[in-house]
Amino acid sequence: MKTDTIIVGAGIIGTSLAIALSKNNKKTVIVEKNLKNSLKINRVYSLSEKSKVFFDEIDLWKNFLNIKELSGINLYYRNFNNKKKLGFSKEENIKSIGYIAQSKNLFQALLDKIEKDENISLIDGQEVEEIIDFKDSIKINLKNNQIIEAKYLFSCDGAKSSIKRKLQITNSYDNYDSKAIVFNIQHEKHNDNLAFQIFLKSGPVAFLPISNNMFSMVVSVKNKFFDQNDFSEKNISNFINEITNCEFGKIEIKSNLVIFDLVGFDSELYTKGNIVFVGDSAHSVHPLAGMGLNLGISDVIEIYNVIKNNGKMFAKKNFFASYGRKQKIINKKARQQLKFIEKIFSIENKILEKVIESSMSNIHKSNFVKKKIIHHANNNLSFF
Repeated sequence: MKTDTIIVGAGIIGTSLAIALSKNNKKTVIVEKNLKNSLKINRVYSLSEKSKVFFDEIDLWKNFLNIKELSGINLYYRNFNNKKKLGFSKEENIKSIGYIAQSKNLFQALLDKIEKDENISLIDGQEVEEIIDFKDSIKINLKNNQIIEAKYLFSCDGAKSSIKRKLQITNSYDNYDSKAIVFNIQHEKHNDNLAFQIFLKSGPVAFLPISNNMFSMVVSVKNKFFDQNDFSEKNISNFINEITNCEFGKIEIKSNLVIFDLVGFDSELYTKGNIVFVGDSAHSVHPLAGMGLNLGISDVIEIYNVIKNNGKMFAKKNFFASYGRKQKIINKKARQQLKFIEKIFSIENKILEKVIESSMSNIHKSNFVKKKIIHHANNNLSFF
């Protein structure tokens, strides 16, 4: 089988990339190991204005169900105390604070779009057995002995990328010495579609509104503060009530707790021959700002723009070299920004705590500075 491009991994990034390639009249074959398992996953994501504009451009945003636009976000330092708050609100003439979406709704709309797209074929239940990278093309052999040839292969198969493993490409890591706990809660008092984040000594805790009475929680806990019993399904509601001063009334845990080690990384390479690494295959960041998916979408946007602006050069050697150089810089700087924020806000130092409280108070009073911060976040932490 011959095609223009091969994508390994049919997650949100892989399927978004396939649709973006199709918009540039490129035929794509997606190879997915287990689509059924991917469909079972339902995470909650924050989406930036940049991501929203891109999905609009490829005619997808209108197909996403139950997208919630945030009315604001409140950041707290150590506890829910208005004296230690930095708030961002649409009422302050900020165009957009961001959006909240469930992965199942994003994924289903992407799959529906792909099914109707004649430029895209999806092969499910297969893995890449062998990769042969020629000077001006790529060939892969699947486990069922099917052979696919293309100009380029895009690795969108996640942080544990089988493509990178086969090519022995390493990562540059940040070990946050922390765990993340992800789960949903139902609460008594309405959240008014506000997101919340509180910076504790143990790590940041994020509240993402799914509905008026539900949050998706991302609790980051440094290992030295982590106690299996305190952060068990039985006791974690007590932890939330304590850090919020019972702000949301009665709380019930509405999902299983998913616990994993927090690690950030950048890939040693973003391109190798005719192979391009995208999304979690290329980078991972701390979840405190909800930027993980948005940074992956920024990768897709850059690939989309490279082809759109230089389409006639598509088959030339090193066509995606500029993508690799630019996105590696952007994603590394994003990782460093988030690492710096996480580190500063978790330091136990009374003088620094006073400085942080004063800085948050001053920023809270300045609409100009707040607009700059939101603009930077809405540009997926890119200075370009």
